Amino acid sequence: RIRYINLDLPAALQADRKWTKQILPALVTWAGSLADPWLIPDQDLMCAIQIIITTISTDFLDLSAICPGTPIFSLATRRLTVWRSNFGSTTIAIIAHFLAAGPSNDIDAESMDLPAIQETCNDLLERFSFLYQDLDHQNPANTFCSQFILQLLAHTHLRSCIRCPDILALRTDTLKVFGVQGALVLSCAALEHAIQLFQRGDMDIDNQISTWGKATAKTPLKLNRTSGKESSAALAFSEQNWGTCTRHYYTSVAKRDHLALTEIVSMANALVSLATDSLLDDGSLRVDSAAEDLGMSIDQCMNICRTNTLSLHGLLT
Repeated sequence: RIRYINLDLPAALQADRKWTKQILPALVTWAGSLADPWLIPDQDLMCAIQIIITTISTDFLDLSAICPGTPIFSLATRRLTVWRSNFGSTTIAIIAHFLAAGPSNDIDAESMDLPAIQETCNDLLERFSFLYQDLDHQNPANTFCSQFILQLLAHTHLRSCIRCPDILALRTDTLKVFGVQGALVLSCAALEHAIQLFQRGDMDIDNQISTWGKATAKTPLKLNRTSGKESSAALAFSEQNWGTCTRHYYTSVAKRDHLALTEIVSMANALVSLATDSLLDDGSLRVDSAAEDLGMSIDQCMNICRTNTLSLHGLLT
């Protein structure tokens, strides 16, 4: 199976890093608006890529170069795979940091034993409190406004869309304002996935926090009884494991009107760094840059969640 690189792209798309800085951000912006971002039909993806490329590069006429099996299609598919995967790994980093840090934001992976971690995770999962602003599930208007959701939406999706140009046929101007339904449902499912991993003890905080206090987001392993080998597949954030859950979240997200979604995007955008010089050729962020910015942003906001988790636990006990 051929693994294409950016040098395999047509020269017109390589010029001025157009593929990385304009085409991929537009593609991610479009994908983040879809009802089911896990399963995107080839025909839909092909049409979207054709529209994006012919809008950005008006002299590009070879549409036969934009179909399954070509470098353009393969690299676009790979970018979306990385985009979806990043929801899982970034969420693990956020939750690990949250569980390991005390009210003073000092990272101490040994400060919480498993029962304490499970208790905190139970509080977060109770009535899906992790989705709500101030973790208050009694106020439906604040659904999808928790610091967890906003951090994840900001660093995993919105930051990747910063340089998205206006693509009239895809209405990217409005998608950038409130078209985040797909990214939002991935955020919800990824958070539930990560919290459950720590709740069950499948994920060890000690293995997630480096000696510098930064979350490292290592994928957990589970024994495959058939092969007798450890594999990350069973615990991975994937369509096979979490596709159904993600689609269930869409039922709730779809009830949010444009005004509510606009407010969510606005709050999340306030957490997005404007630096784009850290983009790799595949459109994703350098790991060191993403980790540094994410860590700083978490430090600024997660103390709000910690305070409200303590209050929440008091209400539930």
